[in-house]
Amino acid sequence: MRMICNKCKEEKDIGEFPTRKGTKLGVRKTCKECTNKRMREYYKSNQEEITDYQRKWYCNHSDVVIPRKVYGNLKRRRQARLDCINHYSSGENCCDCCGEKHIEFLCIDHIDGGGNRERKKLKVYLPLYLKSHNYPEGYRILCHNCNMSIGFYGYCPHKVNK
Repeated sequence: MRMICNKCKEEKDIGEFPTRKGTKLGVRKTCKECTNKRMREYYKSNQEEITDYQRKWYCNHSDVVIPRKVYGNLKRRRQARLDCINHYSSGENCCDCCGEKHIEFLCIDHIDGGGNRERKKLKVYLPLYLKSHNYPEGYRILCHNCNMSIGFYGYCPHKVNK
């Protein structure tokens, strides 16, 4: 179905109009392109008032907004960690040394060491960094026990016993 926009007077497909409940066709009479153009102009001419309103609203509703942000960030970080574990363990989701399979016990290890230095230099959550950089080489998945043993003693008891 096609409609004519009230602003630009062009005939366009009905999918190019924003939805609006309560109207006969369920869409507005102005196309998305004209609506977006009008909104951009409005924002440019009222930018200070809009940002002031947004700041006040955020301050008055911070008790709702902050937990939502924290939960969203936590969810994104957990998913990035799981994606890294899955990638670096070739889909097995286990420790490269001892075969530990509990996700809670697994961590990302820098094969050549220097993880602390790198984390301080990056200043971002490592799994998010690795995911955004297409999982570069030089990392593996170890359980925390194997990782700490290698870090403190230079070897893992699982490798010595084998």
